[in-house]
Amino acid sequence: MKKIHLIVLAVFPVFFFSQSIRGLNIPDSLKNKSDKYFDDAYNKVFQIDNDKAEHLANYILIKGKNENNKKIIFEGYYNIARVKNLKNENGHPFADSLINATKNVSNAEYPAKSHILKGILFNNEGKYKEALNEYTVALNLNKAENKEQFYYVSKLIAILKTATEEYEEALPLFIKYYDYERDKVKNTNLDAKNYISSIFSLANIYTKCKDYKKSIQFADLGLAECKKYNDYSNYNYLLMIKGISLFYLKDFSSSGVILSNIEKGLINSKDYINLGILYYYLGKIEYENHKEEEAVEYFKKADSISFNFNGFEAIKRDGYEILIDFYKKKGDLNNQLKYINNLMYSDSIIAVNRKNLSKEILKKYDTPLLMKEKLNIIDKLNHQNIWLIVSLLCITLLFIFIIRKNRKKIKEYEKQAKILLEKPVIAPAPVFAEEIKPESNTAPSASVERKEKTTKNDLTSNSKFKILIDKIEEFEKTNSFLAKNITLDSLSKEFDTNRDYLSKLVNELKGKNFSQYLNELRINYIVEELKSNEKIRKHTIAAIANDIGYNNAESFTNAFKKITGTLPSYYIKALS
Repeated sequence: MKKIHLIVLAVFPVFFFSQSIRGLNIPDSLKNKSDKYFDDAYNKVFQIDNDKAEHLANYILIKGKNENNKKIIFEGYYNIARVKNLKNENGHPFADSLINATKNVSNAEYPAKSHILKGILFNNEGKYKEALNEYTVALNLNKAENKEQFYYVSKLIAILKTATEEYEEALPLFIKYYDYERDKVKNTNLDAKNYISSIFSLANIYTKCKDYKKSIQFADLGLAECKKYNDYSNYNYLLMIKGISLFYLKDFSSSGVILSNIEKGLINSKDYINLGILYYYLGKIEYENHKEEEAVEYFKKADSISFNFNGFEAIKRDGYEILIDFYKKKGDLNNQLKYINNLMYSDSIIAVNRKNLSKEILKKYDTPLLMKEKLNIIDKLNHQNIWLIVSLLCITLLFIFIIRKNRKKIKEYEKQAKILLEKPVIAPAPVFAEEIKPESNTAPSASVERKEKTTKNDLTSNSKFKILIDKIEEFEKTNSFLAKNITLDSLSKEFDTNRDYLSKLVNELKGKNFSQYLNELRINYIVEELKSNEKIRKHTIAAIANDIGYNNAESFTNAFKKITGTLPSYYIKALS
């Protein structure tokens, strides 16, 4: 069945794609539009109105499905993942399926392009090591020395170096990418999107290198090229770079005007990560203009976005320091404690994301000082409100209890995963009436023998049951249980029988109800498949769940845990 499954995936990838917006159909007014029309429309709104971009990406995917055109399907799926990522939503299921669908493709773009996409998703999550691994795979898969992909991956590696503050090493890579895209636009009729993107990258890295005049020079060039080529996807971001550079050049007035003007655009495109950075700089401008109250409001907005959209950037760190000092002067211990906690959490997230790739950050409030100040504040608050002490103690005890309970669960999951490795569950073969035996090792009682005999006679004498037994056996042998949305009603219709007959037969033969039977078939199948197929272990839990008929990862995980005593993630880890 495994070989058949892989062949179907390679020949008919359309069946493995799902839309990001369910129930969406191409409007009648757009049904006869060309592929180029949809591509141009998507590129025009990408990074400007990402809700529209997501709709257009889905239209591209639907069009590819309707025409059974792999190239259009791949591009539609690629575009959905990109826009999901920019909206700070999960693009990984789409990227994983794209990698799976293009792994046997061999052309100038794929499968390398699929791994580039996966690397971009990791990079934007701060998982730099995983991103670098994907970029390396892409370079190794680069067919026919595709220059476009080679320079693009070089740019992405430069972005990684920017994230780890290796700015001087990133600069020459961005310059080479810019030179390549500039020459390409001059010598071909291709669109200028990548060329303008290369200008933005250079403007951004010059800001990081503190060459603000050079940064403004390239930002202005990019803004002019956006108008020349009628491509505004990077327009707001070039303005943002210019505004930030003007801030560092102490031109607070011009910087404030530019940054304020792009706030609406970032909200419309739902680019909340950059919106948080924007609020930080607007707060810094107000702070430099000695408007502390206004500055605090912007820093609070930046903090709110960080926690709502998991956007923790080292650049925003001193905003927390200003908030802590502000509430310290006000004597507001509760808010002082809140932003100390938020700063410590932000530091921990940044440290985890960067791991060994991170550089040391010079900071006013290092962790030991923050801990000391936090304890001092808690001590003051304790004297003010005795109930707060009780609450903190209860929370701490609850936290310890949860940790211990979770550790115990983890150990049990790990233990059960090892047992599953040594004694794997085997998919149940069809059980006939004469095979049914009592579970006890002791001799069966007369009443049990009479019951068993009655059951056997009922099954073998009833022609309907005989036919159903054959159909159930075929159902298991062909792995038909992996199909989605199987119910007792749907299967009884497929078997051309009454649901009560089918239910009774499953109960008699299998000793369990239909739902338990279906779950065991699927879980036993994936246990063996994971053990024998290393590639499947690299899929997400959601992707695995989808492959074996579950509608979501939660229902799959619950079924796996109930049957095996462990979680899929621990079993996969034990297999590694």
